[in-house]
Amino acid sequence: MDVSLGQTQQLILTPQMEQALQILQMGAEELNQCIEEEVLSNPMLEYTKKRGEFSKYQSYVNVLADEKSCEPGLKEYLRMQLLTKGLSAREQNIADYFIQCMEESGYLKIDVGEISKRLGISSQEGEKTICFLQGFDPPGVFARDLKECLLLQLTGKDENTNRARLLVEGYLLDIAQNKLPKISRETGLSLEETAEGIAYIKDKLEPVPGRGYGYAQEKNLFLYPDVTVKKQEGQYRIFLNREKVPALELSPENLPLLAQARGREENAYLKEQYTRAKMFLKNVGKREETLFAVTEALVDWQEEFFDRGKGYLRPMNLLDIAQALNLHESTVSRAVKDKYLECRWGVFEMKYFFSYKGPQGDVCNLKGRIQEIIEGEDKRKPLSDADIAKLLTEQGNGISRRTVAKYREQLQIPNTQMRKTYL
Repeated sequence: MDVSLGQTQQLILTPQMEQALQILQMGAEELNQCIEEEVLSNPMLEYTKKRGEFSKYQSYVNVLADEKSCEPGLKEYLRMQLLTKGLSAREQNIADYFIQCMEESGYLKIDVGEISKRLGISSQEGEKTICFLQGFDPPGVFARDLKECLLLQLTGKDENTNRARLLVEGYLLDIAQNKLPKISRETGLSLEETAEGIAYIKDKLEPVPGRGYGYAQEKNLFLYPDVTVKKQEGQYRIFLNREKVPALELSPENLPLLAQARGREENAYLKEQYTRAKMFLKNVGKREETLFAVTEALVDWQEEFFDRGKGYLRPMNLLDIAQALNLHESTVSRAVKDKYLECRWGVFEMKYFFSYKGPQGDVCNLKGRIQEIIEGEDKRKPLSDADIAKLLTEQGNGISRRTVAKYREQLQIPNTQMRKTYL
């Protein structure tokens, strides 16, 4: 049997190091929840007077959220209307079941025949019920597809409505593909009339009747930045936004208990909680220090962006910031995870500022410049991906047409045909 000796190195994380890493990568919401749990479980921790300021802010948010939650959903709103129609118990039960089968978007995706079969009624009565419910507010509910939804909203007899109805009935796919000349030729409408009709459809009609009743709304009503960058007296200053994260301190009421503890177990418990509280406060403070330092280095590196806007983002990766601060890349990654930065150009996820570099140091992420070029183009003659690639190459940023197309798609910017306007 062979016996050999060897040495290995292994990094063992202490509880303090492990907690520090966890706290560093927390966003404001997660950190707030973590603080609340820690305060509830540790008698040596409590909120400082600043907690009152936080509570006012949180109360304001809660009031808005409560007001939002008090608004009826789409199905509840339809049932409220149903009660005013003077239906028999049987008719009301049938209509209520159809409401139950409707999706939150306002569309009915289940076949009417199938629903009628479940209820034990004829398909004719099912269709009659659908027609009845399609007269409810908001317009477009109980449509089976987009065309029916839009047509349900076009009940007028004026010129705009008639023109929009013509377009909806036969040209939805062409509208989606921006084929205005084709629509104009086939309908006999001028390009201007066609464009006006499409504008009316997009501006006046709602393709998702359930919108505004809790469907497809943002989960977070507020995007609260962790850091704000402002230029004052010619220099950029960094402000950590602490309003959403409550301030903590060692409990002045419970600290004296350390000297008054009766018995070994009580004394050991209080000492453990005291040590744990100090460690937690230190790690929360370390998170702020690291976030501030990383933001400061980021602003120094991306000063042209903060001066001139999105088109001037420099190539920068995690290693650049890590080397500038003598930190590990993983520390920088944790520091920017789920964090948001506010500046004159808007609110950005902090990872937005990081990109990969090519073999010669050229930036691969030229999305800002591409977006800026497209925003400034003549929409009657939009630039092709090849035109954009040529412009960027002339400016010293060699890039292929395929790469431009890839970045444009990632920015969710339509292609040349879809960006073209005809007026």
